[in-house]
Amino acid sequence: MIAQKNTINIKHSLKIDSLLNKKIELDRKRYKNEYFTLQLYNGNLTTAKNTLEIVQEKFPDIPAELSFETPNYKVHAGYFKNKIKGLKTLDTVKKKFPSAFLLKKKML
Repeated sequence: MIAQKNTINIKHSLKIDSLLNKKIELDRKRYKNEYFTLQLYNGNLTTAKNTLEIVQEKFPDIPAELSFETPNYKVHAGYFKNKIKGLKTLDTVKKKFPSAFLLKKKML
């Protein structure tokens, strides 16, 4: 009988390790600055204020805010680092706000 060794030797440049470490560092910075939120409304100020009041009443555990991005007012709800949690919350919120969607944002 002849036995074989189960070893594999991989030779690679130190530049590969350096590039991988840089990629990991960049991904960490990007992840730290990105989050998901639900956009519930986009339009005029009066309806945006009404939407914000409804969100705060119906979903008091989800933080909501009103913002302005030329030329529209927007109502965003929730702050999620995890996309799956954002999608689960979206399913709940869509019952009251059918046009809501998950939005990926970056912190400034």
